[in-house]
Amino acid sequence: MCCCSLFFLRWRVRSIMSPDERLGRRIIGSFVLGLGVAVANFALDRVFARMGAARDTNVLNDLIIGAAAAVLAYAWVSRQDVKHALELSREKLMQEAIHAERKRMALELHDTVCQAHAGSIMHLELADDFLGDNPAARTHVHRALQLVRGSMTEMRCALWDLYPEELERLDLKKAIELLVKDLTADNGLSVQFSLDGEVRRLPLDIEKGLLRISQEALSNIVKHARAREVHIDLFLDFERARLSVKDDGQGFQPDLNAGSFGLTSMQDRTEAMGGIWTIHSEPGRGTEVHASIPIPRVAG
Repeated sequence: MCCCSLFFLRWRVRSIMSPDERLGRRIIGSFVLGLGVAVANFALDRVFARMGAARDTNVLNDLIIGAAAAVLAYAWVSRQDVKHALELSREKLMQEAIHAERKRMALELHDTVCQAHAGSIMHLELADDFLGDNPAARTHVHRALQLVRGSMTEMRCALWDLYPEELERLDLKKAIELLVKDLTADNGLSVQFSLDGEVRRLPLDIEKGLLRISQEALSNIVKHARAREVHIDLFLDFERARLSVKDDGQGFQPDLNAGSFGLTSMQDRTEAMGGIWTIHSEPGRGTEVHASIPIPRVAG
C-alpha cells in the first residue's frame, strides 16, 4: 500500500510543472487521502495482529486497501480535472459572449450614429457653399462642422475600444493604417505612416499598447491641434519599439495641460509596459510625442 501511495504522490509531483495554480491543492489533497488510507491500514494491521491472523492475510489486506486507495485517488483527481475543465469552458463562453456583444454594439453604432454624423457633415458643407457673404452664418456653420467632426472622432475611438480585436486579424502596420483611415476621414488631415527597422510581430500586449498610444495621439491631434500634416513613425530594433507622432498644429504648453486625460493615458500605457514617454510642444510650433518601449527577448 505504501508503494502505491508513493508512486501516486510522485506522479502528482511531476504534474506540478503545469502552470495550473490548482495543482498544489490537488497534490495536498492526494497526499492527505493517501495518509488517511495508510493510517487506516496500519490500524487494521494492528487489529489483525492482536487477533493472531496469518501473515499472508495481512499482505492481502495491504493489497486490497492499496488498490482501493489508488482508485479513490484517481476518482478524486479526475473529478477535480473535470471541475477545472468546466470552469475554463464557462469562462471561455462568457468571454465569447462579451466579445460578441461588444462587436454587435460596435456595428450598431457604426451603422447608425456614425452614418448620421457623416450625413450631417455633408449637409453642413453643402449649406456652407450656399451661404454667400454672411460671416455670422458661416461662423456658426463652421463651428457646427467642428463639433460634429469632433464627435465623429470620439465615436470612432469608442468603436475601436469596443471592438479591440483588430490585431487578431491584422498585423500592427495594417492596424495603424486602418486607424489612420478611420480617424482622418472627412477632416482633410494628411497622415504619413512609416514602419522601419527589424519589422516583425511583437508580443500582443506591446502591439496593442502601440496601437492605443497611436490612437490617443492622433485623436488629440484631430480634436485640438488644427494641424494639416501628421507623421507617425515606428522604428523597431531588437531591444525597443520607438513610436513618434508629430504634427504641424498650433501646439500648446504641456506644463499647463499635465492633467489632460489623453496625455495621462498615453503616459500610463507606456510606463505600464516598462517604457519611457515624452512630449515636446510649443504654441505655434506643433507637437511631437515619443514612446520608447522595451521588447522582451524570446527565450530559446
